[in-house]
Amino acid sequence: MTLFRRALLRCLSLAGGPLLAATPLLMPPAARAIPEAEAVKKLAVIPVFVLANDQGVPLPIPRDKTLILPLYLERSQANSELANFQKGNPQIKAQVLALPLNIATEKIEQLNKQLKDGRTLVAPVVSRDQDRKQAIAILKKQGLSDKQVEEGLSTPVFFTKPLLTLNTPQGPRGVFFFRYDDMEKALGALQDSKKLEPQAADLTAALREIIKAKDDVFIFFPTPEYFALVKEQQQQQQKQQPKQGSAVAPPPAAP
Repeated sequence: MTLFRRALLRCLSLAGGPLLAATPLLMPPAARAIPEAEAVKKLAVIPVFVLANDQGVPLPIPRDKTLILPLYLERSQANSELANFQKGNPQIKAQVLALPLNIATEKIEQLNKQLKDGRTLVAPVVSRDQDRKQAIAILKKQGLSDKQVEEGLSTPVFFTKPLLTLNTPQGPRGVFFFRYDDMEKALGALQDSKKLEPQAADLTAALREIIKAKDDVFIFFPTPEYFALVKEQQQQQQKQQPKQGSAVAPPPAAP
């Protein structure tokens, strides 16, 4: 298991509510709702944006024996970083590459395996400033110290107590949000939303809960960037489809 995967799934003890209780991540297989890999797959609806060259190879930032590859949750953040990079490296053709967070973790593993000079690739997930500030305020309200928040909060996620659930094709699921305002919108659609108290935790704590729950009852709410990418993909597919009434014959079938 690479450093990034261990960091993503390590057990953080942030103390406060039942979600944040200090419990071991690696439970006996019989006690798991789903395997670790299946829990990570739930992050497929969370796209991240990375800087890459024109061949799609990520461009990490060297720092001593560590390579830093930020995974931005907002495309605008990555675009700003791309502009700064191009100013300092005009000879390198760079782009912003979108990847589902679960796929990004796999690529980080692959890249770490390819490093032969003792260096390590670390890929922090970069949240919006306002979401981090909201998470810090919530955690401090729960009684955590500045030191506990600084050491334990890497990638904030939000939920409610009692847990807000949404109906899915697989049944009701408890929801973790990467954006505080997405949670607010969901609460605004409920008549008894005042009974649900906003909570915050690190992504690792959320993944830990998914793994150790008795049943598969959690989901991550897709970010707006996910819906934007889906829309872009649909528009591209429509452009590629032949127009109705076109005189162009379809390509011959493969032999």
